[in-house]
Amino acid sequence: MKSRRWGTALLILLWAAGSWAGQAKDKSRAAPAENPAEPLVRMDLLDPDKGDVPATLRDVFRPKTLPRPKAQAPPRPAPKVVAPPPQEAPAFGLTLTYMGTVASEGRMMALVTVGGQTLPVTLGEEISPGYRVVRITQESIEVEGANGLRKTFSRQGARP
Repeated sequence: MKSRRWGTALLILLWAAGSWAGQAKDKSRAAPAENPAEPLVRMDLLDPDKGDVPATLRDVFRPKTLPRPKAQAPPRPAPKVVAPPPQEAPAFGLTLTYMGTVASEGRMMALVTVGGQTLPVTLGEEISPGYRVVRITQESIEVEGANGLRKTFSRQGARP
């Protein structure tokens, strides 16, 4: 344990001696700068009458002018776009099966099958978004689509 302490003390001592020696070398390097005979600034390089000064290439206080661009040919007219012919209004997109009517509480309800699901509907009710019942009879049901087109579906009878 004591040898370890002595080793650590020896390392610190060597480090301090090296630092002190390094500082002494730095002072010896700085000594020539303190010589008053040699000036810090070379005055011979600062003489404006000595040597040739090249002519200035441009005046920094005047904007640089650029040559005008060459005239370009006028742009070509855009090609004409031919509009596609107007499409016909989509056909009646609702497919349903009219099963018949049921009278309940003085109202007539129609039984229809839409997308595999049987629904009871009344006059003015919307079957599917944009399709509503306009007329119900014993033999048929009339449905109006979103575009105002009407279609009549006849009764199909009992289905298994």
